[in-house]
Amino acid sequence: MAVLQKIRKRQILLVSAIAAGLLFFILEAAMESLPSLLNQNKINVGEVNGEKLTTQDYQNLIDEIQTVYEVQGQPTSGEDALNRIKDEAWNNFIQNQLIQKECEQLGLAVSDEEVQEMLREGQSALLQIPMFMNQQTGRYDYSIIQNFITQYNEMKSSGQQMPDEVEKIYKYYAFAQRTLRQQALMNKYQTLFTQCLRSNPVEAKQAFDEQSSTSDILLATIPASSIEDNKVEVSDKDIQAKYNENKEQYKQYVETRDIRYIDVPVKASNADIAQLEKEMKASADALRAAATEKEVELAMKNSETEFRYTNLLKSKNAFPMAIANRIDSVAVGTTTTPVLDPATNSYYAFRLVDRVQQADSVLIRQIGVPGADEKVIAKTADSIFNAIQAGANFKEVAKKYNQTADSAWITTASFENAQIDADNLNFLKTIYDMQAGQVKKISLSNGATAIVKVEQTKHPITKYNVAAIVREVRFSDNTYNETLNKLSSFLAENKTVEAITANAEKNGYHFLDLNDITSNGHSIAGVHNTRDAIKWLFEDAKPGQVSQLYECGDQDHFMVVSLTGINKAGYRDINKLKDILKEEVLVDKKLALISEKAKGVTTMQAAQKLENAKIDTIRGISFNNPTFVPSTSASEPIISASASKAEKGKFVGPLKGNTGIYFFQVLNKSKKSDKFDAKTEKSTLANRNMQYAAGNVINVLYLNANVKDQRYIYF
Repeated sequence: MAVLQKIRKRQILLVSAIAAGLLFFILEAAMESLPSLLNQNKINVGEVNGEKLTTQDYQNLIDEIQTVYEVQGQPTSGEDALNRIKDEAWNNFIQNQLIQKECEQLGLAVSDEEVQEMLREGQSALLQIPMFMNQQTGRYDYSIIQNFITQYNEMKSSGQQMPDEVEKIYKYYAFAQRTLRQQALMNKYQTLFTQCLRSNPVEAKQAFDEQSSTSDILLATIPASSIEDNKVEVSDKDIQAKYNENKEQYKQYVETRDIRYIDVPVKASNADIAQLEKEMKASADALRAAATEKEVELAMKNSETEFRYTNLLKSKNAFPMAIANRIDSVAVGTTTTPVLDPATNSYYAFRLVDRVQQADSVLIRQIGVPGADEKVIAKTADSIFNAIQAGANFKEVAKKYNQTADSAWITTASFENAQIDADNLNFLKTIYDMQAGQVKKISLSNGATAIVKVEQTKHPITKYNVAAIVREVRFSDNTYNETLNKLSSFLAENKTVEAITANAEKNGYHFLDLNDITSNGHSIAGVHNTRDAIKWLFEDAKPGQVSQLYECGDQDHFMVVSLTGINKAGYRDINKLKDILKEEVLVDKKLALISEKAKGVTTMQAAQKLENAKIDTIRGISFNNPTFVPSTSASEPIISASASKAEKGKFVGPLKGNTGIYFFQVLNKSKKSDKFDAKTEKSTLANRNMQYAAGNVINVLYLNANVKDQRYIYF
């Protein structure tokens, strides 16, 4: 009873303890889940018109474009290629979202029948790929797509494992189909939009007269540069007025960063170069001493060359340019001494093993000899060979073994830059040594045999067997570590922007300024693999902070970055534009001074006598083209507009241009003999307006779509 009484007395305390424990458990679970909850905002890489694009969806778009590039034979590896793919995927998403929203509101759509019609016509460049071409005609063939889709669906429904190449082509087809729909929708939208733009007879007549009339003028120019800067005063008030006058020009639509940075490329040291020269000389000596084909191959294997040697005759185009330029001046059997090629930063030496005239192209037929083992294959090969040698038709013999033996052209360009194994090397050397009409048995390393007939050879060219030792000048690990340690020591002693600025030059570094970096840029100062630095600048950096040391480039650069300014979206800070604005005000004030001095000038003779006047004769001026003034190296639309209105003999001036004050007299007026056709001119103007509008509509939609690009966080 005493124990129960104690429990009762402490019941409230116990319940409180349990409640506290439960609360702690709940809070702990909440705290653990808090980061993921907070990161919900960060799973999106961007947004257009409120439509979010998740990281997974963006990755899918990237994978899709990558497949398209692979099918089209475009490069997909390397940072530049991948960045191009990422941008294309993003731009496609933006454009589709912009147009989709507009078209939904307008009731515009593209039907399945319209898409099928576009596929049947095959006009799109997307459809002009080898897989969709008829081999006989070399043209697009819709029936090939139909057959492919039928076979694909049959394989899919039967549960067959799809080959990667088949899946790739299907994905490409699906992308092409969707893109055709999107392009057609875009065309409908632009057509509807541009139909709002019309011309009229008055505008048409004026445009015809302006473009058919030309003027020759005598021009007097007084450049703004003829007045020294110290003759003009520019106040802060003047700069503010100029800023207000053109404020809309200074609007930026995305946030940017201003930085200072040190970029240190790692370069080969003198010791690295000396070591490479020593190794190149040893390799060239070994190649020179080689007396047999096998010794040449062994010397090449030991040389560490970056240009793979194949004992095969090739055209001059197969070799590095520095070697190709010398190859005809070297005797067969000669080995050159190592030379540096500055264009490729590589040392090279080569031995000309052989040089002969040989066919560039060979037309062949072949039969793969069937058999259970090497004995059977050898017996069957002899039988086939003897039959053909006795006059049997090659294709008829092939039919007995369920083969077509279709003829195929082999060209030098098709193999000379490819990796070639021993079997292919043997095959190629054999067929290029054969004469037209000759038949041979070619044995392969796996026991297989091919019966090959050369039907025709053509285009004899000079070919070369060249053993080329090529090695790029590279930095060693020691040089890399020395460069890293030196920069790390400098940064350890100079941790602030002020200290780095004060001491960079004396330590051999350049602390450079770079303004208006955007988050969707792929590099800083054109250096590869600087995404981590960009991410730091936009996510974590505070003005005045110095970043960590980044290894970047192709593992051959070190970079440190400091954030010096944040430029928010909106109107640019006047202080960042002060130098530009001051220059504009200077020109305006100089032109005002010149105009004041030119008051009362009413003849060309008087204008020519003005101080600093420069005289030019300019012919063929028309309203549609700004006049280029040689004495100021500037284009001046005001001269074109004024000359088109002035009669022959008329004096005009002063005119305030962009870079000078101008006076001119019309020497001659001429007009084309073309007759005015109101219908044609109206159509031309309407088309011009439509092209202008079509080119700008996407930009307008983009600016109104509240586009958010956060790809830099993840990609």
